[in-house]
Amino acid sequence: MGDPLHLVRTPHFDAVFILGAEDDEATVDNVDVIVTLRDGTRYSATFLTLGAIQRWMESEREEYGRIQFQCPDLVITRDAGVPAMMRVLEMAHARDDLRFLLTRLEPSVLDDDEDDEGDGGD
Repeated sequence: MGDPLHLVRTPHFDAVFILGAEDDEATVDNVDVIVTLRDGTRYSATFLTLGAIQRWMESEREEYGRIQFQCPDLVITRDAGVPAMMRVLEMAHARDDLRFLLTRLEPSVLDDDEDDEGDGGD
């Protein structure tokens, strides 16, 4: 459809939704997101609707991976689409719940390299 990385900026954080080739931002019901707070702290989540989980589980009824479901950073939403998911993120931020709702990502080696560049080589 379009760019697989769909960036949404807010005054408090950036959210990058990683869309699949067939996904439409208005109707996507299974998507990963990386949230970066203004202080650089990053979190991840997999947003799914109940319908997306049900379709996935029913796709191969006898396969082990389809008779149970587990996802470490799962957030189930009532409504599909990036706007609905952003509403969840914004509400969680307003309640200071992002750190409980999402999975914190450890700083990457790339983050350390960027910090070193800003230190002037000290």
